[in-house]
Amino acid sequence: MRLQIGSFRSCSELPGLAGGLPIARSIPLGVLLLIVQPAGADEALAFSFEADPTAEIPSVPAEDEVEEPSPFPVEAPLDKDARLYRTNAERRDVGLQRNITPWLIVSGLLEIEGLRDEFSVKWRKDKEIDRVVAAAVQLGLVASPWKHLKGELVVEYDTESDQLFTEEVIASLDLEPWELEGGIQYLPFGVYISHFPSGPLLEFGETRAKAANLSYGRDERLDLALALYQGRTREVEADAPGANWALAMEAWPLESLAFGLSYQSNLADSDARLLAEEDNRYLRKVPGLSGYLIWISHQFEVTFEALGALHPFRVLPPDFDQPRAWNLEFAHFPWPSFEWALRIEGSQELEDAPELRYGAAVTWRFQRRASFSLEYLHGRFKEGFATNEEDKSYEYVDQFGAQLSIAF
Repeated sequence: MRLQIGSFRSCSELPGLAGGLPIARSIPLGVLLLIVQPAGADEALAFSFEADPTAEIPSVPAEDEVEEPSPFPVEAPLDKDARLYRTNAERRDVGLQRNITPWLIVSGLLEIEGLRDEFSVKWRKDKEIDRVVAAAVQLGLVASPWKHLKGELVVEYDTESDQLFTEEVIASLDLEPWELEGGIQYLPFGVYISHFPSGPLLEFGETRAKAANLSYGRDERLDLALALYQGRTREVEADAPGANWALAMEAWPLESLAFGLSYQSNLADSDARLLAEEDNRYLRKVPGLSGYLIWISHQFEVTFEALGALHPFRVLPPDFDQPRAWNLEFAHFPWPSFEWALRIEGSQELEDAPELRYGAAVTWRFQRRASFSLEYLHGRFKEGFATNEEDKSYEYVDQFGAQLSIAF
């Protein structure tokens, strides 16, 4: 008996038997063929075996690298996106997540950014130029010594401010579908999605505070979050800041569609320090409302987000007492290593901000660890909303930016 096992690309490659086997003439490419011919026999038996071409071969991640899922359960192009991140929350988790011990993970991000702003002043031909070149280094630690307990620490050094500060320090208890987080953290108010190095105007609502955050997410279709936090502002006659809260909801009705709403009881507590010139004091609290909508396909993404104060701040001038902003972006991912995006955004009653701004950005990814972005934005100001040191009103501004991001 003769036994032959092989993988043949065509019938002509079958050794001495293909011409006499009718079945061999119809064998597809790449099929494993088993031929059995008893001793002294003129005929042979052929058995073919073919693997399922759609079967996936599981990959084993490197021992020293751990990837955490995207904050967006929608199938977003983050793992093949040219930019390393598209929200501030993703930026804080963008490192390579290397295991120092089985329960300790460290990650880092280095960013170098250059900006050039050319301001046009009313009744003047020459422009005022403002240049900024800065670098920032972010380090993150995640400790999981026990099954349901986790600690997170994010620190950052910025050359522009020349300060090292703790961005987040959080202890969390995860008992699915519930999770409780406590510490210095960003509140669940706004998402701030962008494919540009420069964040959108509506980032004036981002708030970092000492908070306790309780979230619920039974599946990947709905998430709820409630945060209680200690604010930095107080009522005019109060001796200390009071307790405040934020509420958020995110839903994914379709694989390609997501939307969310969030509410914060006191918008004056945001990192924009809207009441800084009023000694962080208010006559009454002004809540903020935010919402976003995302549509995603394999190569395209469209996002819209809006955020603003629901009532006027009585202690602010009438022209600036109810800030609001919105942002619309379109992004195209023709290749995993390249993307381009368009933005149009606007604001109302937001001091020093353009009333309308639009532009484009391109980003290249260098393997997995780094990306480089270029952007151009043109903004137009409402008269009196942005002035120079001579109290002259700016008409418009042209912004040119470049950013290098390296994850480690």
